[in-house]
Amino acid sequence: MMQFNPLWNAHYDFNDEAHKAEIAKVERYDIKLDTRIYRDGDIISSPWGDNRVLISTLRNGQDVCVKSITVKSGFMLSLQRHRWREETCEVQSGILTMIADGKRIELKKGDSLRMKRGTVHSLNNLHDEPVMLVETQLGFNREADNVRLIDFNGRPTYPL
Repeated sequence: MMQFNPLWNAHYDFNDEAHKAEIAKVERYDIKLDTRIYRDGDIISSPWGDNRVLISTLRNGQDVCVKSITVKSGFMLSLQRHRWREETCEVQSGILTMIADGKRIELKKGDSLRMKRGTVHSLNNLHDEPVMLVETQLGFNREADNVRLIDFNGRPTYPL
């Protein structure tokens, strides 16, 4: 396990048990042992909205997962990255404000953005109407591959 220097993240509570557990979970995670794949029709609810798996299949040796995602007005997903997949988001309605590797990008209906594996990103809805988008994931798609760096809903995180 990598030893973190608390001076790197003065705001981060390295003694918090939930954060310690999250660090350990991220560092011991082995995608090859994770058999919990997304299934067509799965619905994952969150404080920020929900996502529904439209298609989950295997193509050319990699997972392909297409999700319909709704982000409620005034909410944002955690700032996160993925070690094993890339994602493309295409806005269906509303205005999505994305943070991708430190850049703020506004996407409107019909706009899309591809994020390579490892891109630090967050989906944000700063407007009055819900944002609906389609997200296509390519690689090894597992929920446990979400590495939360900052969470706006109080869930434990991995240090920046």
